[in-house]
Amino acid sequence: MSGDKIEEDSKSQTSIPKKVFLSFNYKRTGMGGVSDTIIISLKSGKIINSRLNLSRSGNHGIRQYVLFPGKYLVYDVSRSNSGNLYIIVSIIKLNEDGSIEKLQEWKLYEDKNQKMLLSNLPENVIQILINNKNKLPLFRYIEDQ
Repeated sequence: MSGDKIEEDSKSQTSIPKKVFLSFNYKRTGMGGVSDTIIISLKSGKIINSRLNLSRSGNHGIRQYVLFPGKYLVYDVSRSNSGNLYIIVSIIKLNEDGSIEKLQEWKLYEDKNQKMLLSNLPENVIQILINNKNKLPLFRYIEDQ
């Protein structure tokens, strides 16, 4: 009887989804430079917890996520010290084997030009972004005026 239980336990352990580790560059300079990637669950609409490892100065680092296979919304923002701004929102799918598929991508801001209005995104994506706007860097640039 105990042999059956061990076999069941080993089967349940093999069915646990593999974790996927993702890392992104992080930057916050005192001269306006920003680089950050925020991952949001499409199911819950909440920002995924991450680990931020900063350099001694605190201006640069790596943001790390531990994720399970599934679909996620990615908010990627980058602004140079000279003010060139890039904001890209995308939906990715993490597969069981650790590979990443980009399902959709929207460039909202490029250089110093807004390329797409927030209102042009799918309704579920708009709601997720608006619900998290206080935690998304440089969100004010993409809000519809």
